[in-house]
Amino acid sequence: MRHSATYTFPEGDLHVTVIAAKSQGAYWADDWETRPLARLAISSSLDEYEPGYVKIRGRKYRVASRRARVHARTEAILREDSDNPDLWRWESPLWRCEFMNEQNREVGESTAARFRLRQMVNEAAMRFEADHPDWQLVSERLELEGELGGAEALVGEARDALRKAEARVADLSARIASYTT
Repeated sequence: MRHSATYTFPEGDLHVTVIAAKSQGAYWADDWETRPLARLAISSSLDEYEPGYVKIRGRKYRVASRRARVHARTEAILREDSDNPDLWRWESPLWRCEFMNEQNREVGESTAARFRLRQMVNEAAMRFEADHPDWQLVSERLELEGELGGAEALVGEARDALRKAEARVADLSARIASYTT
C-alpha cells in the first residue's frame, strides 16, 4: 500500500499522506481505554516548505490540514445519532493555519472559500479512505514504530548509564583493594 495519494479537484490538487496515529484515552462503559486515532495530512503541496496552491474564483489558497478519523466504537455511536455523521476531526497544526491565502493570512471562518476548502479536504479524506481501506493500520503502525524508537533510545541510555556505573564500581573496588594490600 502506498502511504500517499493525490486527488484532483477543479480548483487544484490535494495530496493526502498517512501520518502516525495519536493514542487518546477515553472512558468506555466505565473503563478507561486508550484508543489510537488514525491520522492523515492533507496539503496543497508535496513539500511543506514550498507552498502549493489551489485556486478558487481566481484567488490562490494554501491547504495544510491534519485530520484524525474517529475510533470505530465512537463511529458506531455517531452513526446511531445521525444518518450522515462527521467522522473526521480537525487537528491544529503547530506552526500555521489550516487554510491560508496567497498573502499568508488565515482564510476567514465564514467565507465561501473556507467552506469550499473544508469540503475539498473532507472529500479527499473520504476518497483516500475508500481507495486505501487499510490505511488506519498503517497510521497505527507508524505510531508504534515511533514509540519503539523512543523506547530503544531509552534502553540505549540505560545501558550507557549501566556501563558507567559498572566502571565506577570497578574503579572503587580497585581503589579499596589497593588499601588492603
